Amino acid sequence: MGKKTLSNAHCLLELTEKTSAAVLKAFSGLPECQALARGFDWSQDEAELPQVFIEHIKHLRKEQRDPAEREALRVLRLSSPRGADILRTVADQLYDEDLIAQFLSQDGGEIGRAVWMRTHSDESAKLFDTAESIVNTRDLRGNKRLHDAFDVPGDEAPPFLWNDAVKKELEAQLTQTMRLAEPCEVIHVALEEQDHCGQLHTTHYLVVRFAGDQVAAVEMRNRRRKSFFYFPARDATLIYAPQRKMVEVYAATLTTRAPLANVLSRHGFKVPLSNRPLDRSRYDLSRFARPLKDEKPRIDGATVERLYLVEAKALLGHATDAVTLHIDSGAELHEVIDERWGNHPFAQPNALLGVTLVADLVFEGETSVTPLSIVLAEPGRCSLSGEKDQRLRRAGLQLLEALGVRKPLHPGCGRDDPNLLAQVARLLEHAAGPMDGFALKKLDIDIERLQDEGILVAGERLTDIVVTLDDGAPMTLPLERCTDPDKVSYRDPLTGHDVVLPARLARRWKVQQDWLREELITALGSALKGPRSRHFDEEPVFLGELDIDGQAVALYFASRISHERKYAKVDAALRLRPRPVAGIVLTTTSTPFPFAGTNVVVPIEDVLADGGTGTAIDLDRLKVAYRHGQLAAMGGTTVTLKQSPDGHAATLYLPGKAPWKVTGKGRITVLQRLVDAYEAGPPTSTPSS
Repeated sequence: MGKKTLSNAHCLLELTEKTSAAVLKAFSGLPECQALARGFDWSQDEAELPQVFIEHIKHLRKEQRDPAEREALRVLRLSSPRGADILRTVADQLYDEDLIAQFLSQDGGEIGRAVWMRTHSDESAKLFDTAESIVNTRDLRGNKRLHDAFDVPGDEAPPFLWNDAVKKELEAQLTQTMRLAEPCEVIHVALEEQDHCGQLHTTHYLVVRFAGDQVAAVEMRNRRRKSFFYFPARDATLIYAPQRKMVEVYAATLTTRAPLANVLSRHGFKVPLSNRPLDRSRYDLSRFARPLKDEKPRIDGATVERLYLVEAKALLGHATDAVTLHIDSGAELHEVIDERWGNHPFAQPNALLGVTLVADLVFEGETSVTPLSIVLAEPGRCSLSGEKDQRLRRAGLQLLEALGVRKPLHPGCGRDDPNLLAQVARLLEHAAGPMDGFALKKLDIDIERLQDEGILVAGERLTDIVVTLDDGAPMTLPLERCTDPDKVSYRDPLTGHDVVLPARLARRWKVQQDWLREELITALGSALKGPRSRHFDEEPVFLGELDIDGQAVALYFASRISHERKYAKVDAALRLRPRPVAGIVLTTTSTPFPFAGTNVVVPIEDVLADGGTGTAIDLDRLKVAYRHGQLAAMGGTTVTLKQSPDGHAATLYLPGKAPWKVTGKGRITVLQRLVDAYEAGPPTSTPSS
């Protein structure tokens, strides 16, 4: 037998080496760590036990060791200096002096206290999860898929109010905003944190706990593996930092972050937010095609003494070639280059690819000049996102907005708009990857609005356009930049006239597929029971359940099912998930197959609301469409052979199997006889005389 090695278990190894046998035994008592304790003798000599325990871990299978490795990672994160401080603060919410004293007196130092909090009781485990959520915020800050930050306007940040009335109101409003079927729970934790100057400030953390995504697991019953599903707890985290005049929201769903922040502002400190995500922005570099020497924008808390460019990059003509200019003297870039180069690309707004802007700032109460360097590049990259000095970051963001360079996005503004959802459905049906603006125009997509929502992200410019001539032959023509940065043009080969087009059409756009599907979730409103899924890798996607006529009707989503191969895949997947009641498959296809498995297929465009109903999907129309097809859909639970009108092709439907298409009258005749025999059942035996 080969030598056993300990791989992919670094956290378990570290935990074993750093703590005592008693702590290891308590840790092994977790349900996720039962494989560690199974068959291990804890009565061995305590000095030798860690090494023996490591040998025991080496002989475990990977699937037995991985859950314990994840738990060990969680414990070690909360035993770090910052994690331990947060855990001690959260422990005050045990509200029992004896329990708090027991927590503080645990053997094994910080690891021992973390293990005790994780294993002592359900209440302490909930506080462990709360501390973990707060610890994770530092690692996730700036991650645009999970984090948004919002300004708090005004000269001074208002104090945060927390009492039973505020807690009750926040829980009710957050439950409604997130459209949860069950009430959420809000846990408040106030932490003393240092700023970059070393001063202590109180930061308020609100951990919102609610039912999470449906998770599949396997258990053993009577020596058989049986799958089951459950809903673990999930959370969103809101942070109010008065010293930074900022509210931060950590949530997996993009469209709920701004509404969550607004709930906190209305019911937490009674001051409306600016409604502008600080890190959801796009940048327009056309302003730097003109000199900055006379520009003196006004910003809060500082005076702008001077603005100048030290570097700029621009395209040459319509090719991929570009030129970069760097000036170390601090002179005005346009003055230097105008003397040496006429009609240069740095004066063409649509040619600029990136700049390095320097601002000389004098902050209030200071006399010295503080330089701030900001690097901007297409598409939408800005060095301020990594600026650690919050004073410089805030000044830089205000400066870019005053110049008209930074244009904040507003995700979630159209969450209940049927027109937006119709465009989302068309994109889901046709956008398999990045799309150019001309293709989006053919789909009647409002590019500017979806860009403002954050669904479309600007990519590279297009340098040519394909025009169809009168004889049907395609012709490729170059796109010219206009003096107006919002326009492009091309020369019509027949008339010789210039055709002017919006510049946004001559660009390739990246489509955020996950955020598109989030719009479908929010369009269903609070009628959707159960948690919403975040994982859309495989279709059909289970969205939840709807209550129709007292029955829990499963709701799925699938796109592009007009293609037979995609439809067969979706149909087979749904037949392998039989339910006693017919379900609904929402699809972006305009004319889909009427049924998939034992589910009614409903096009989204057929159930869009007329507006003013509070949701983008008309639930009454959806229920009517379901009732019309419910009985026919349940026919898919039986063995059925459906023949084409000419009798030369047929499709055999079997429960739990993919549809089987056959051709030829002979084969169809044989299959029909087999189906008839199946429906007739076994022959009755006649007793012999």
